[in-house]
Amino acid sequence: MNEAIRLIQKLERQHRVYLETYFAGAPFWLMDAFQVVHMPKNRTFITEGEPAEDIYILLKGTVVAEEHRVKDMTYGFIRFFPIEVFGVMELMLEMEEYRTTLVTTTESVFLKTSRKLFGKWFEHDFCAYRMECKKVGRYLLEQARKERLYVLLQGVERIYLVLYKMYQSYAGNGKCSLYMSRKDFTETAGVSERTVTRTLKSLEEKGCITRDGWKIRIDEQQYGMIRELLEDKMYEFEE
Repeated sequence: MNEAIRLIQKLERQHRVYLETYFAGAPFWLMDAFQVVHMPKNRTFITEGEPAEDIYILLKGTVVAEEHRVKDMTYGFIRFFPIEVFGVMELMLEMEEYRTTLVTTTESVFLKTSRKLFGKWFEHDFCAYRMECKKVGRYLLEQARKERLYVLLQGVERIYLVLYKMYQSYAGNGKCSLYMSRKDFTETAGVSERTVTRTLKSLEEKGCITRDGWKIRIDEQQYGMIRELLEDKMYEFEE
């Protein structure tokens, strides 16, 4: 058994099941081609405009997508958590260069292989291709819907929405536990650091979230409380 398979088998159940489904039809040569890569915090591993030669699968840690097209500005516009496959969108859209700069925000662990080898299998595997199509489609829809909501919602309500979506996307067994810094919240919700600090403190005092530094925990009951806060402003909720 190679290192990549051993690592997958040690993941928490929801991540392990996802990858076992994703790679159900993968040949042995593909799994043997994966390298296990450990990266420190703040490592840029994909840069927009560079040749899209590799595929990375995030197993542990967190990653931010950064926007650098405006001079003297860096904007982190979306955060990724396991399991996420980077470089596959460019493969699906037949793009030869990466379209997004990606940076680790914590110590992270990836599986890495060449786009050429990955594509040799991926483009002929209906199950994996369908899973990625669904993820890309949902991401694009979510981004468009989020942009419209953020035009209408006030700063505090945007933070509620970030926490609400965080639980929806990453909860397992009725609980969600993620590290998000003040800067993460500021960039994701488009609010000031002062608003983030004040809002999270208020939510913690109300019992809507549990905090250990910048590690935030939300259980099913707290998720319901956050939803109630949003129901005063929004008509629609997606499960």
